[in-house]
Amino acid sequence: MVARARRISTLACTVLIIACGEAPDPGFSASNPGLTSVSQSGDTAGTTGTTGTTSHPTGDDSVTTNPACAELTLCPGTSDASDATGVATSTTAPATSTDSATTSMDTGESDDPCSGAGDGNYCGATLGGFADHNSVYQCLAGMTAGASPCPAGCENGACKQVQDDPCASAQSGNGSYCGGTLMGGDGNALYNCQNGGTAGKQVCDAGCKVNPPGIADACNPEGDPCQGANSGDGAYCGAGLPGGDPNVLYTCKAKMSAGAETCAEGCQQNEPGVADVCKKPQNGGECCLDVPPGVVTQNYSACGNGGSHYGIDYGTAIGTPIYAGIAGTVVGSALGFPNCYNNGCAPACWNAFNFVKLKADCGDPDNPANDLFVYYLHIDSLAGGVANGTHLDQGQMIAKSGNSGCSSGPHIHIETTSVPKGQNAVLNTCASVAPGSRYCP
Repeated sequence: MVARARRISTLACTVLIIACGEAPDPGFSASNPGLTSVSQSGDTAGTTGTTGTTSHPTGDDSVTTNPACAELTLCPGTSDASDATGVATSTTAPATSTDSATTSMDTGESDDPCSGAGDGNYCGATLGGFADHNSVYQCLAGMTAGASPCPAGCENGACKQVQDDPCASAQSGNGSYCGGTLMGGDGNALYNCQNGGTAGKQVCDAGCKVNPPGIADACNPEGDPCQGANSGDGAYCGAGLPGGDPNVLYTCKAKMSAGAETCAEGCQQNEPGVADVCKKPQNGGECCLDVPPGVVTQNYSACGNGGSHYGIDYGTAIGTPIYAGIAGTVVGSALGFPNCYNNGCAPACWNAFNFVKLKADCGDPDNPANDLFVYYLHIDSLAGGVANGTHLDQGQMIAKSGNSGCSSGPHIHIETTSVPKGQNAVLNTCASVAPGSRYCP
């Protein structure tokens, strides 16, 4: 990333289902719907060592048995989640069993997204309910006759056209992009995107590293930069190491890399005898939200905006680093859910997703009386050192993108919820606000 930017169903649950392009190995692509995990950064410069300071202000850091469904207002087997207190909770779900999260309520209504729809083709966001937002459904006699994933998103009852040039999907203007964040790009290549076209392409033998907003993506260095750490063990800015990334702080032990952290504000080299450090953003960063990496495949459309999608989807390869869009504290997460999309999603799949939830330090930038919660859904894993209670500055890695739950292709779903101070947030209500309204200019 190179720059900062800017029908609710009658069923008991409203839809969380979001999707985008399939990702073959090794990139985010419009074809080959594989689930192969791709690391953009390996275990070097894209990975954090000590990511943030951990605190547990509630005194309760225990793992709960709440499923991801507990983040919804109403979901199968529950009544009302609006009495939640905001205490940090986490879930580790076995990949082979999600029964506790997915018991369907007997509402007497059909679970088929095409129920009540006339014959024809519909985008999932139009149907609502258990429909996948980025699939096109063929409805016949009130039943689903077929469903097809739309790699670039669905619009007006048809899949959007996929552009031939990966740089046509570059979201943040001219600059360097890892192919895994571009539609149809090679995940192991760095693209020079200029005016919507590819001006150059470099194969990254050691993989391509997606950086925080404001820092151009780059190829990972070949070899271990810490081999040049001649002042003993400690922290070194990449600029002081042969082949090192100048925006990365390396932890070197016995001339080998023991960890690395991308510095969103740059890396500060200090005098001999003093460890180098990442520069700290003033007040933790700006009181606005950074845009996630990837290609927009589905926009916010809920709460009177023509659909039932409560966030924005960004298609990107599995393993793409997600950086905290705003300074805050991790207050919830769930891991261990596999992908369960199968030409649409059954009720048992609908609420089984991995996520991480961040409470912004500065509250809601557009409403001083409210708190802002930021969700990243369908993640693959949390970043190293991140857990419930971890505080992160803007631009520190929080998670890696994935394809968990009801997802027809690897992507990041970002959802932002604004609630009165002191209240907890849940997903899929009209407390959810369009993320783009909180993005940094």
